[in-house]
Amino acid sequence: MLKADRICIISHRGPDGDAVGANLALRLALEALGKTVISACVDTLPTNSKFLPKADTYVQDFDYEDFDLIISVDCGDLKLVKFHETKPEILTGGKPFINIDHHESNNGFGTINIVDPHACATCLILYSFFAFCDWKITIDIANCLLHGIYFDTGGMMHSNTTSVVFKVCGDLMSRGADVKRISKELFHTTPVNKLRLWGKILERTYVNEEGVTISAVSKQDYRMVGASSRDTGGVIDYLNAVPGSKYCVLLAEDEKGFVKGSLRTQREDVNLSDVAGQWGGGGHPKAAGFGMTGHLKPVMHWKVEDGENGGVEF
Repeated sequence: MLKADRICIISHRGPDGDAVGANLALRLALEALGKTVISACVDTLPTNSKFLPKADTYVQDFDYEDFDLIISVDCGDLKLVKFHETKPEILTGGKPFINIDHHESNNGFGTINIVDPHACATCLILYSFFAFCDWKITIDIANCLLHGIYFDTGGMMHSNTTSVVFKVCGDLMSRGADVKRISKELFHTTPVNKLRLWGKILERTYVNEEGVTISAVSKQDYRMVGASSRDTGGVIDYLNAVPGSKYCVLLAEDEKGFVKGSLRTQREDVNLSDVAGQWGGGGHPKAAGFGMTGHLKPVMHWKVEDGENGGVEF
């Protein structure tokens, strides 16, 4: 990083609070060292992260030749980077590619990999990295880091919230991070169309024979209530609260013929990273996801039809 002059930092597709917070925190730290840095993502940012400093400067495309270092943050798998599909030279062009992540399923796809599956968030890794490098954590950087940690711990409610997490968050607050604003933006701002979408998801929730809580949201649902796939964020915590459930699955269909599956559990004897791996996904033991091409179809339960292999029934 110190040798590079022009750096591109990539957040994963469908970015969340940790992906955006980590990207912007690292960008601000590198810019303070005199580097020219851009933040990139194939998708637009979630509304609840747009208040962060420089969030409005994200780009959805870039010229590989303009940079001498590429960094991905919070990308548990290469396919989440997405840019490599149109820019294969990211992996083959000879320039260093740093992979900074905290997902258990990360296979070390970078030329340099900073991966800690025990960290609650990529922002927590960066906090330690900045301390190791003796880089100053300004108020803006503190806000970005706390935003990512607060998001990935579910507002300090998930099992990945350790005593270390509380200590780090306390330090970030002492540096000026606004936990009240972050909490409000992430978990206490809910438009009516989002509530209506959640109503549809909760109404069709069921528990299958294996004790798995399942629900789904179709592209027709989004149109009906004037919402988008971003508005499903948070509803899975209610599915995960069903007593006695082994784990929960939320299937979300988009307009492009792609279905995303999100998984959560409270159990210690279930590894959702392995469960998601059955469909090419991954993540953490208690929170994971997968994606597959296809469309949702209600049968006895729900089925993802791909037109070729018959699909997968849940």
